[in-house]
Amino acid sequence: MTQRRSDLDALRGFAMALGIVVHASLAFHQAPWPVHDTRPTSLLAVLFLAIHGFRMPLFFLLSGYFTMLVYDRRGLGCLLRQRFARIVVPLVLAMATIGPLDGLLQRHAIRSSRPEPAIAEMDAGDVDAVRRRFTGAADVERRDAVFRWRMLTWAACSNKPAIVEAVIDAGAEANIQSKLGDTPLNTAVAFGRDEGVAELLEHGADPLLPNSSGRTSRAMMLISPALAAGYAPLMGLPPLTVDEVARGRRRIGPLLGDIEMTVAGPLDRAVLAYWAFLGSDRFQVRLGGEPFHLVDTDVFDHLWFLWFLCWLVAAFAGLARLGLLPSGRHRWWLVPLSILPQLFTGQALTGFFGPDTSFGLLPQPHLLAFYGCFYFFGAATFAAEGMGTRLGAHWPFLLPVAAACLIAGLATVAVRPATILLQPAYAWAMSLALIGLFHRCFPRPSARLAWLADASYWMYLAHVPLVLAAQIAVREWPLPGVVKFLLILVAVTAVLLVSYAWCVRPTIIGRILNGPRRPTNG
Repeated sequence: MTQRRSDLDALRGFAMALGIVVHASLAFHQAPWPVHDTRPTSLLAVLFLAIHGFRMPLFFLLSGYFTMLVYDRRGLGCLLRQRFARIVVPLVLAMATIGPLDGLLQRHAIRSSRPEPAIAEMDAGDVDAVRRRFTGAADVERRDAVFRWRMLTWAACSNKPAIVEAVIDAGAEANIQSKLGDTPLNTAVAFGRDEGVAELLEHGADPLLPNSSGRTSRAMMLISPALAAGYAPLMGLPPLTVDEVARGRRRIGPLLGDIEMTVAGPLDRAVLAYWAFLGSDRFQVRLGGEPFHLVDTDVFDHLWFLWFLCWLVAAFAGLARLGLLPSGRHRWWLVPLSILPQLFTGQALTGFFGPDTSFGLLPQPHLLAFYGCFYFFGAATFAAEGMGTRLGAHWPFLLPVAAACLIAGLATVAVRPATILLQPAYAWAMSLALIGLFHRCFPRPSARLAWLADASYWMYLAHVPLVLAAQIAVREWPLPGVVKFLLILVAVTAVLLVSYAWCVRPTIIGRILNGPRRPTNG
């Protein structure tokens, strides 16, 4: 009996390859990323959100299906040995090789970036230049080209009171809000810019003004100092240490006073208590004198999904030992159950479409539970239906449903009750639709398709340094952002495919990633 489902293999490879698309797009919109292109475009932001909303849920669903397949065919011992070889070993090797190269390119990208002249003047504390540049409200209320922050937000994050005063004197509104309701005060609080916060409050900034999620400025202090420090250079701010953010927050606390963190009611207070617990110092240790947060310090970067798989496989093995693996009879309860962890989504404490991200040593529990719903749904589907599963058979209906959920989700991203329902609905509808579509398009095994599916693992592991290098090379080119994005995508994909064919597939690395070569009908 065949051990493979070629259509699902191809879909898993497709989900992997979409990671290249996601990371290539990040330089062209206001995402936290080391490279920011001079020609941003909102079109690629929509593409990013559309892919981010379903890609990893789909991947974990397929991983659960194949996990149960191997367990059913070969037993728990063989499953654990295989997963160790295919997940743990590549994770360790990639962190020892690709990870340092990735970090080197990130640091180079950040050091070599050039902020807009107005932002550079504020960072430098050049008050006279700022006053000359901003001569009226029309000038001072504009947004920067990349992150779409108001000039007062940049002034507050410079942490220089004279700069804040100069921008407000030019006509900036202290309580002006972004599309998601965040004020300059919110951003300054998040990054621990205490002097900027003090000056904003002096000029009438309202700490009780809620954003679109109902959170006030004090809630921004729940973003852990480790996370804020990690994000600062990726958001165009000067590098900050964890201790700098923490010290700034300690000074900000008394300035804000004892105010509510949310106006959204008791459920949101429970959600904020959860984030306060995760971001607290109880998860922080000192390594070599430097703070290390077990949840929020970035350890795995884009390799985080392998670490999540380790946790989920461990949970699968534990259930197998206890005789509690899902039979598949009640697996559809996992669909509405995935709404519960979605209640706690909101790492940025404002509106966002798609799952949170978790790069730390300890996975965020709600995110592990969310992906676990998809993983164990996949396992239960194999338990119930085996290799002949008809999952996704209604894809012609599910695709438009997924599109409707995406459109509605993006339109209501600032309405938290809507996103709690629409985001899981989109992930499920799109995942199941793609399973059915790939079964329709690729019903028979193909040698080329199998080769590409195998190559996708290498492509995902190795792509980020190549993407960063390409983004750095083209960021100043006077071409439309979409054109540069496509050039990056084509160049990186070509290099990865050639390197896989010549340097990976024939070697021990290829055997580690994909196992022994298997014959496939053409």
